[in-house]
Amino acid sequence: MQTIAATRPAKPVFDKLITCSDLMLPVLDQTSRAAKVDATVLITGESGTGKELIAEAIHANSPRHNGPLVIVNMAAVPSNLIESELFGHVAGAFTGSTGKRVGRFEAAQRGTIVIDEIGDLALECQAKLLRVLENHCVTPVGSNEDRSLDVRVIAATNRDLGKMVRDGEFREELYYRLNVVAIKLPPLRDRPEDVEPLVYRFLDEFAATYDQPRPEPDDELMAFLRSYHWPGNIRQLRNCVESMFVLADSTNLTVENLPEMVGRRNTHESIPFEVPEGVPLEAVEQAVIKQTLDRWRGNRTRAAKSLGISVRTLQRRLKNWQRISD
Repeated sequence: MQTIAATRPAKPVFDKLITCSDLMLPVLDQTSRAAKVDATVLITGESGTGKELIAEAIHANSPRHNGPLVIVNMAAVPSNLIESELFGHVAGAFTGSTGKRVGRFEAAQRGTIVIDEIGDLALECQAKLLRVLENHCVTPVGSNEDRSLDVRVIAATNRDLGKMVRDGEFREELYYRLNVVAIKLPPLRDRPEDVEPLVYRFLDEFAATYDQPRPEPDDELMAFLRSYHWPGNIRQLRNCVESMFVLADSTNLTVENLPEMVGRRNTHESIPFEVPEGVPLEAVEQAVIKQTLDRWRGNRTRAAKSLGISVRTLQRRLKNWQRISD
Protein backbone atom coordinates (compact mmCIF):
# COMPACT_ATOMS: atom_id res chain seq x y z
CA MET A 1 0.00 0.00 0.00
CA GLN A 2 1.23 3.47 -0.74
CA THR A 3 0.60 6.98 0.52
CA ILE A 4 1.77 10.15 -1.17
CA ALA A 5 3.12 12.33 1.64
CA ALA A 6 5.22 15.42 1.15
CA THR A 7 6.93 15.85 4.47
CA ARG A 8 6.83 12.57 6.39
CA PRO A 9 7.54 9.65 4.05
CA ALA A 10 7.74 7.27 6.99
CA LYS A 11 4.00 7.68 7.60
CA PRO A 12 1.84 4.54 7.64
CA VAL A 13 0.67 3.41 4.22
CA PHE A 14 -2.91 3.47 2.92
CA ASP A 15 -3.27 2.77 -0.77
CA LYS A 16 -6.35 4.88 -1.54
CA LEU A 17 -5.42 7.95 0.52
CA ILE A 18 -3.71 10.41 -1.81
CA THR A 19 -2.37 13.51 -0.08
CA CYS A 20 0.65 15.76 0.17
CA SER A 21 -1.01 18.28 2.49
CA ASP A 22 0.32 19.07 5.93
CA LEU A 23 -3.31 19.36 7.06
CA MET A 24 -3.69 15.64 6.46
CA LEU A 25 -0.69 14.59 8.55
CA PRO A 26 -2.70 14.48 11.81
CA VAL A 27 -5.42 12.53 9.98
CA LEU A 28 -2.93 9.93 8.77
CA ASP A 29 -1.40 9.69 12.23
CA GLN A 30 -4.79 9.29 13.92
CA THR A 31 -5.88 6.73 11.33
CA SER A 32 -2.72 4.70 11.94
CA ARG A 33 -3.15 4.80 15.71
CA ALA A 34 -6.85 3.94 15.51
CA ALA A 35 -6.09 0.91 13.33
CA LYS A 36 -3.91 -0.63 16.06
CA VAL A 37 -6.62 -0.65 18.73
CA ASP A 38 -10.25 -1.75 18.87
CA ALA A 39 -11.80 1.51 20.09
CA THR A 40 -14.88 3.06 18.52
CA VAL A 41 -14.06 5.79 15.99
CA LEU A 42 -16.08 8.84 14.93
CA ILE A 43 -15.05 10.31 11.56
CA THR A 44 -16.40 13.76 10.72
CA GLY A 45 -16.07 16.02 7.70
CA GLU A 46 -18.01 17.51 4.82
CA SER A 47 -19.60 15.24 2.22
CA GLY A 48 -17.08 13.92 -0.26
CA THR A 49 -13.96 14.40 1.88
CA GLY A 50 -13.16 10.67 2.04
CA LYS A 51 -14.62 9.53 5.36
CA GLU A 52 -15.38 6.08 4.00
CA LEU A 53 -11.80 5.72 2.75
CA ILE A 54 -10.51 6.48 6.26
CA ALA A 55 -12.85 3.84 7.68
CA GLU A 56 -11.65 1.31 5.11
CA ALA A 57 -8.02 2.14 5.91
CA ILE A 58 -8.60 1.63 9.63
CA HIS A 59 -10.17 -1.78 9.00
CA ALA A 60 -7.58 -2.89 6.43
CA ASN A 61 -4.71 -2.10 8.81
CA SER A 62 -6.33 -3.49 11.95
CA PRO A 63 -6.14 -6.95 13.56
CA ARG A 64 -9.66 -7.46 12.15
CA HIS A 65 -8.56 -7.08 8.52
CA ASN A 66 -9.38 -10.73 7.75
CA GLY A 67 -12.93 -10.23 8.99
CA PRO A 68 -15.82 -8.61 7.09
CA LEU A 69 -16.13 -4.86 6.52
CA VAL A 70 -19.82 -3.91 6.48
CA ILE A 71 -20.85 -0.38 5.49
CA VAL A 72 -24.39 0.89 6.01
CA ASN A 73 -25.57 4.41 5.14
CA MET A 74 -28.30 5.62 7.47
CA ALA A 75 -29.46 8.26 4.98
CA ALA A 76 -30.21 5.54 2.42
CA VAL A 77 -32.32 3.31 4.71
CA PRO A 78 -36.04 4.07 5.17
CA SER A 79 -36.73 5.02 8.79
CA ASN A 80 -39.18 2.12 9.30
CA LEU A 81 -36.52 -0.40 8.23
CA ILE A 82 -33.47 0.90 10.11
CA GLU A 83 -33.90 -1.39 13.12
CA SER A 84 -34.27 -4.45 10.90
CA GLU A 85 -31.34 -3.32 8.74
CA LEU A 86 -29.00 -2.97 11.71
CA PHE A 87 -30.20 -5.72 14.04
CA GLY A 88 -32.03 -8.16 11.75
CA HIS A 89 -35.46 -9.75 12.30
CA VAL A 90 -37.09 -13.11 12.73
CA ALA A 91 -39.86 -14.58 10.56
CA GLY A 92 -43.21 -12.92 11.26
CA ALA A 93 -41.66 -9.97 13.10
CA PHE A 94 -43.82 -7.59 11.07
CA THR A 95 -46.13 -7.62 8.07
CA GLY A 96 -44.36 -8.99 5.04
CA SER A 97 -41.45 -10.61 6.92
CA THR A 98 -41.77 -14.19 5.69
CA GLY A 99 -38.26 -15.22 6.70
CA LYS A 100 -35.51 -14.22 9.07
CA ARG A 101 -32.91 -11.60 8.18
CA VAL A 102 -29.39 -11.23 9.53
CA GLY A 103 -28.72 -7.62 10.46
CA ARG A 104 -25.64 -5.65 9.51
CA PHE A 105 -24.14 -6.00 12.99
CA GLU A 106 -24.24 -9.79 12.88
CA ALA A 107 -22.96 -9.72 9.29
CA ALA A 108 -19.90 -7.83 10.58
CA GLN A 109 -19.10 -10.46 13.24
CA ARG A 110 -15.35 -10.53 14.00
CA GLY A 111 -14.93 -7.60 11.63
CA THR A 112 -15.90 -3.93 11.38
CA ILE A 113 -19.19 -2.15 10.82
CA VAL A 114 -19.17 1.39 9.44
CA ILE A 115 -22.33 3.36 10.22
CA ASP A 116 -22.26 6.22 7.74
CA GLU A 117 -24.37 9.36 8.24
CA ILE A 118 -24.93 8.44 11.88
CA GLY A 119 -26.48 11.88 12.39
CA ASP A 120 -29.52 10.76 10.39
CA LEU A 121 -30.35 7.99 12.86
CA ALA A 122 -33.69 8.54 14.62
CA LEU A 123 -33.63 9.10 18.40
CA GLU A 124 -35.46 5.82 19.08
CA CYS A 125 -32.89 3.85 17.11
CA GLN A 126 -30.09 5.79 18.78
CA ALA A 127 -31.19 4.34 22.13
CA LYS A 128 -31.09 0.81 20.73
CA LEU A 129 -27.69 1.39 19.14
CA LEU A 130 -26.37 2.65 22.48
CA ARG A 131 -27.54 -0.57 24.10
CA VAL A 132 -25.67 -2.61 21.48
CA LEU A 133 -22.47 -0.65 22.07
CA GLU A 134 -22.74 -1.00 25.85
CA ASN A 135 -23.75 -4.68 26.04
CA HIS A 136 -22.00 -6.03 22.94
CA CYS A 137 -25.10 -7.94 21.93
CA VAL A 138 -27.98 -7.49 19.51
CA THR A 139 -31.65 -8.51 19.64
CA PRO A 140 -33.30 -9.07 16.24
CA VAL A 141 -36.71 -7.48 15.73
CA GLY A 142 -39.43 -9.87 16.95
CA SER A 143 -37.03 -11.94 19.03
CA ASN A 144 -36.31 -12.13 22.76
CA GLU A 145 -32.94 -13.74 22.21
CA ASP A 146 -29.77 -11.67 22.66
CA ARG A 147 -26.92 -12.57 20.33
CA SER A 148 -23.36 -11.78 21.36
CA LEU A 149 -21.30 -9.55 19.10
CA ASP A 150 -17.60 -9.21 18.40
CA VAL A 151 -17.69 -6.15 16.16
CA ARG A 152 -15.62 -2.98 15.88
CA VAL A 153 -17.78 0.12 15.27
CA ILE A 154 -16.80 3.12 13.15
CA ALA A 155 -19.29 5.96 12.70
CA ALA A 156 -19.13 8.80 10.20
CA THR A 157 -21.12 11.96 9.63
CA ASN A 158 -21.05 15.33 7.87
CA ARG A 159 -23.22 16.84 10.62
CA ASP A 160 -22.21 18.61 13.83
CA LEU A 161 -23.15 16.00 16.42
CA GLY A 162 -22.10 18.27 19.28
CA LYS A 163 -24.67 20.86 18.17
CA MET A 164 -27.24 18.12 17.66
CA VAL A 165 -26.68 17.02 21.26
CA ARG A 166 -27.22 20.58 22.49
CA ASP A 167 -30.39 20.83 20.36
CA GLY A 168 -31.74 17.55 21.70
CA GLU A 169 -31.47 15.81 18.32
CA PHE A 170 -28.76 13.32 19.28
CA ARG A 171 -28.34 11.34 22.47
CA GLU A 172 -25.49 12.64 24.61
CA GLU A 173 -24.58 9.17 25.89
CA LEU A 174 -24.36 7.78 22.36
CA TYR A 175 -22.26 10.75 21.23
CA TYR A 176 -19.67 10.11 23.93
CA ARG A 177 -19.76 6.36 23.32
CA LEU A 178 -18.99 6.92 19.62
CA ASN A 179 -16.52 9.76 20.09
CA VAL A 180 -13.72 7.70 21.65
CA VAL A 181 -11.31 8.32 18.78
CA ALA A 182 -12.26 11.44 16.79
CA ILE A 183 -10.90 11.99 13.27
CA LYS A 184 -11.89 15.17 11.42
CA LEU A 185 -11.20 15.50 7.69
CA PRO A 186 -10.44 18.97 6.27
CA PRO A 187 -12.28 20.04 3.09
CA LEU A 188 -10.47 19.92 -0.24
CA ARG A 189 -10.58 23.73 -0.58
CA ASP A 190 -8.23 23.97 2.41
CA ARG A 191 -5.66 21.66 0.81
CA PRO A 192 -5.38 22.71 -2.86
CA GLU A 193 -1.97 21.02 -3.12
CA ASP A 194 -3.85 17.70 -3.07
CA VAL A 195 -5.79 18.52 -6.24
CA GLU A 196 -3.02 17.71 -8.73
CA PRO A 197 -2.09 14.25 -7.39
CA LEU A 198 -5.78 13.41 -7.10
CA VAL A 199 -6.42 14.49 -10.70
CA TYR A 200 -3.64 12.23 -11.98
CA ARG A 201 -4.84 9.32 -9.81
CA PHE A 202 -8.34 9.68 -11.25
CA LEU A 203 -7.03 10.00 -14.82
CA ASP A 204 -5.03 6.80 -14.38
CA GLU A 205 -8.10 5.08 -12.95
CA PHE A 206 -10.36 6.11 -15.83
CA ALA A 207 -7.72 5.25 -18.42
CA ALA A 208 -7.72 1.70 -17.05
CA THR A 209 -11.51 1.55 -16.70
CA TYR A 210 -12.25 2.77 -20.21
CA ASP A 211 -9.14 1.24 -21.79
CA GLN A 212 -8.09 4.54 -23.33
CA PRO A 213 -4.87 6.60 -23.26
CA ARG A 214 -4.60 9.03 -20.39
CA PRO A 215 -5.06 12.66 -21.50
CA GLU A 216 -2.81 15.38 -20.07
CA PRO A 217 -4.26 18.47 -18.35
CA ASP A 218 -2.58 21.74 -19.35
CA ASP A 219 -1.25 24.30 -16.87
CA GLU A 220 -4.24 26.65 -17.15
CA LEU A 221 -6.69 23.84 -16.38
CA MET A 222 -4.65 22.61 -13.43
CA ALA A 223 -4.42 26.14 -12.04
CA PHE A 224 -8.20 26.46 -12.26
CA LEU A 225 -8.76 23.10 -10.58
CA ARG A 226 -6.44 24.11 -7.72
CA SER A 227 -8.20 27.43 -7.23
CA TYR A 228 -11.78 26.13 -7.43
CA HIS A 229 -13.59 25.86 -4.08
CA TRP A 230 -14.95 22.29 -4.59
CA PRO A 231 -18.13 22.37 -2.47
CA GLY A 232 -18.53 18.63 -3.17
CA ASN A 233 -14.89 17.99 -2.23
CA ILE A 234 -13.02 14.94 -3.60
CA ARG A 235 -16.21 13.29 -4.85
CA GLN A 236 -16.99 16.33 -6.99
CA LEU A 237 -13.40 16.51 -8.28
CA ARG A 238 -13.54 12.84 -9.28
CA ASN A 239 -16.83 13.35 -11.13
CA CYS A 240 -15.39 16.42 -12.86
CA VAL A 241 -12.31 14.52 -14.03
CA GLU A 242 -14.40 11.59 -15.26
CA SER A 243 -16.65 13.95 -17.23
CA MET A 244 -13.64 15.59 -18.89
CA PHE A 245 -12.06 12.21 -19.61
CA VAL A 246 -15.19 10.80 -21.25
CA LEU A 247 -16.08 13.87 -23.31
CA ALA A 248 -12.60 15.06 -24.34
CA ASP A 249 -11.85 14.65 -28.05
CA SER A 250 -8.09 15.08 -27.80
CA THR A 251 -5.13 13.89 -25.75
CA ASN A 252 -4.95 17.24 -23.94
CA LEU A 253 -7.41 18.60 -21.38
CA THR A 254 -8.02 22.37 -21.18
CA VAL A 255 -10.46 24.66 -19.37
CA GLU A 256 -12.74 24.23 -22.38
CA ASN A 257 -13.29 20.64 -21.28
CA LEU A 258 -14.61 21.65 -17.85
CA PRO A 259 -18.20 20.51 -17.21
CA GLU A 260 -20.92 22.86 -16.05
CA MET A 261 -20.76 21.32 -12.56
CA VAL A 262 -17.79 23.59 -11.83
CA GLY A 263 -19.28 26.67 -13.50
CA ARG A 264 -17.11 26.64 -16.60
CA ARG A 265 -19.30 29.31 -18.21
CA ASN A 266 -18.12 31.70 -15.55
CA THR A 267 -14.81 30.59 -14.08
CA HIS A 268 -14.72 33.75 -11.99
CA GLU A 269 -17.47 32.32 -9.78
CA SER A 270 -14.72 30.77 -7.68
CA ILE A 271 -13.41 34.24 -6.69
CA PRO A 272 -14.98 34.90 -3.25
CA PHE A 273 -15.06 38.72 -3.45
CA GLU A 274 -16.11 41.67 -5.59
CA VAL A 275 -13.65 44.37 -6.63
CA PRO A 276 -14.90 47.93 -5.90
CA GLU A 277 -15.04 50.28 -8.85
CA GLY A 278 -11.90 52.34 -9.35
CA VAL A 279 -9.49 49.91 -7.68
CA PRO A 280 -6.45 49.42 -9.96
CA LEU A 281 -5.55 45.93 -11.14
CA GLU A 282 -2.17 46.04 -9.41
CA ALA A 283 -3.81 46.68 -6.03
CA VAL A 284 -6.14 43.71 -6.53
CA GLU A 285 -3.20 41.52 -7.52
CA GLN A 286 -1.24 42.57 -4.45
CA ALA A 287 -4.21 41.82 -2.19
CA VAL A 288 -4.73 38.36 -3.68
CA ILE A 289 -1.05 37.47 -3.44
CA LYS A 290 -0.80 38.76 0.14
CA GLN A 291 -3.88 36.78 1.15
CA THR A 292 -2.50 33.63 -0.47
CA LEU A 293 0.87 34.06 1.23
CA ASP A 294 -0.87 34.54 4.58
CA ARG A 295 -2.87 31.39 3.97
CA TRP A 296 0.30 29.42 3.35
CA ARG A 297 2.14 31.14 6.22
CA GLY A 298 4.65 32.78 3.92
CA ASN A 299 5.54 29.62 1.99
CA ARG A 300 6.21 31.04 -1.49
CA THR A 301 6.38 27.69 -3.23
CA ARG A 302 2.95 26.64 -2.05
CA ALA A 303 1.50 30.12 -2.58
CA ALA A 304 2.78 30.22 -6.16
CA LYS A 305 1.36 26.77 -6.85
CA SER A 306 -2.01 27.80 -5.45
CA LEU A 307 -2.00 30.95 -7.62
CA GLY A 308 -1.02 29.01 -10.73
CA ILE A 309 2.20 30.95 -11.29
CA SER A 310 5.86 30.09 -10.96
CA VAL A 311 7.84 30.86 -7.82
CA ARG A 312 10.10 33.06 -9.92
CA THR A 313 7.13 35.14 -11.09
CA LEU A 314 5.89 35.50 -7.52
CA GLN A 315 9.31 36.57 -6.26
CA ARG A 316 9.68 39.08 -9.08
CA ARG A 317 6.36 40.73 -8.28
CA LEU A 318 7.12 40.85 -4.56
CA LYS A 319 10.49 42.40 -5.31
CA ASN A 320 8.96 45.04 -7.60
CA TRP A 321 6.39 46.00 -4.99
CA GLN A 322 9.07 46.23 -2.31
CA ARG A 323 11.15 48.49 -4.52
CA ILE A 324 8.17 50.76 -5.18
CA SER A 325 7.31 51.00 -1.46
CA ASP A 326 10.92 51.86 -0.62
